[in-house]
Amino acid sequence: MNRFAGQNALVVGGAHGIGRAIAARLVGEGAQLAIADADLDAAQSAAEEMRAWAIECDVRHTHQVQRMAQQYLDRFGHLDVLMYVAGIAPAVPFLDLDVDTWDRTQQVNLRGGYLAARAFAPGMVGRRSGKLVFISSTNAWDGEAQLAHYNASKAGLYLLAKTLARELGPFGIRSNAIGPGLIRTRLTEPILQEESFQKKYGPGSGVIPLGRLGTPDDVAGPALFLASDDAAYVNGVLLFVDGGQLA
Repeated sequence: MNRFAGQNALVVGGAHGIGRAIAARLVGEGAQLAIADADLDAAQSAAEEMRAWAIECDVRHTHQVQRMAQQYLDRFGHLDVLMYVAGIAPAVPFLDLDVDTWDRTQQVNLRGGYLAARAFAPGMVGRRSGKLVFISSTNAWDGEAQLAHYNASKAGLYLLAKTLARELGPFGIRSNAIGPGLIRTRLTEPILQEESFQKKYGPGSGVIPLGRLGTPDDVAGPALFLASDDAAYVNGVLLFVDGGQLA
């Protein structure tokens, strides 16, 4: 398929895991792409493989997001597809959850999504065209213990996507979110090794009807669907990609 030929795309948080899989798929389907990430070395490595462009950006900082957007627009002129993937998920019991961990999680997972969308939305409104896809989580719907900060941030990210669908839809801009379940990535690998996790989600538990953990590629396909013309009348949804966990 060549669904993104002639389109410019940006994956914020595209150096690893889900973001990298989405970036590779976008390039494979014809998009001109930039990968923005706080890990510049990894972003450059991924970009070289994909014939894309890497931009250093720590989404916690307003000036870095603004600089990223300006660098992108100076190079490509406009943005058609924004994928916001950046996220962190440190597991901390609520009674041990300090303000710094709460704030850092909100900054990366939620505030960064707002800053990125705010930076590019005016141009999309001017062109009366654009696609926004935010990587939320099943935790936006069904919060897990020891992840109050993460659950709240991902629920907020979905509500941001939904609000933008209402506000920007009249300008031809679609805004949607993906809700991945348990996906095997660098972020989740430490959790997957825990005995408590194995008891709850391991083989035979029945928690995930498909009987396996997801992969980044499992998320990339639905994310590209939401950004493509195949989803031209899909706006404001949270599409769960969880093997049936929430079924």
